Amino acid sequence: MSTWFLALFCVTGSGVLVFLSVVPGMLEQVPDRVAWIVGGVFAFLAGILAVRHLLRSMRAERPRPRPTSGIIVLLALVLTPILLYTHTPRRQVFKTYQPQFDALLARAPPAGDHSTVNLNVDLQQYWIDEWGTDIRGGTYFRTMVGAAPDRRSFGFAYRPNVDGSPFGDAGYELQHLTGDWYSFAASDR
Repeated sequence: MSTWFLALFCVTGSGVLVFLSVVPGMLEQVPDRVAWIVGGVFAFLAGILAVRHLLRSMRAERPRPRPTSGIIVLLALVLTPILLYTHTPRRQVFKTYQPQFDALLARAPPAGDHSTVNLNVDLQQYWIDEWGTDIRGGTYFRTMVGAAPDRRSFGFAYRPNVDGSPFGDAGYELQHLTGDWYSFAASDR
């Protein structure tokens, strides 16, 4: 396999992963075990090929190929997991749409215990189908629903509580974005 093709594949794959990570729930629905196995095998093989290309370009007895594609592969293999782990793409894109979310807060539904209301608002990047204000604290905006059998809700939360969401308490996870805003995931059970 040519190293330039591998570099193109890595950059394209990284771009797709970063793009999907912007919407809560897109990547979280991939089972962790599958993601680690596929990502680990790919990263290992691509890393070996990139290092091999870089080492080959340093040998004096051969014409020197440019190491650029090998460096690009290694950068993609290092930067993509860092960006995904720190939720940097989601955080940056959310900051662009935060004023629109802030404007919706003025009309937030009254606090209830596991009660949500249809909203159906299109914010270009995010479609909010339902929202709810939890009696324990926090206003939640659902932007995605996972597939059955373990139906999970994903979205954004303003000043969330640590116990659960109006969409469910099982598998409840929060990730800080900016200020009082978080992304959340919760099972509907």
